[in-house]
Amino acid sequence: MLWLSFTPVILYLLLETLRKQPQGERRKDRTSTLVLAAALAWMTLVPTWVLLSRPTDFSLHPPFFYTGLATGIAGVWFRAKAMQTLGRFFSRNIGIQNRHRVVDTGCYRYIRHPGYLGTMGTFVGFALSTGSGVVVLANLLCFLTAYSFRMQMEERALVAHFGSVYSEYQARTWKLIPCLY
Repeated sequence: MLWLSFTPVILYLLLETLRKQPQGERRKDRTSTLVLAAALAWMTLVPTWVLLSRPTDFSLHPPFFYTGLATGIAGVWFRAKAMQTLGRFFSRNIGIQNRHRVVDTGCYRYIRHPGYLGTMGTFVGFALSTGSGVVVLANLLCFLTAYSFRMQMEERALVAHFGSVYSEYQARTWKLIPCLY
């Protein structure tokens, strides 16, 4: 049962590995990519350490385990849908591609960063499967810190490139979580 906890992280890594990098992209930032890599490592290693360092009896907290597993898998699914909606415009880097345009269909109709929302679900769900509120809080804070920085950098590049088209899109959508942020 312990290894089942790793399902969302494994699915996330498969999703990231199988995705092709776009061609003709002009990179705008490298720092936030390194920040995200560090955050993803943290959000994987801390729950892994907790899961492996203490004898875990999942019968003591199955609601947390199963809720975390479901949340993590739903996060991977949501990220995959965001990637599918963006199609060739989806990239691991902040950059502008040839014939780039603002996509405002599918989940992007309501949220500007649904892929990041999926990532949050994946890694907060993974943390929740440990049954430790401290690990959930640590992963949530790590995510919000790193990804807030990334979203700021990304939106700055998009406003610089698209101008009022992207500003209008910002005005009618939520950044990450509908009705909250």
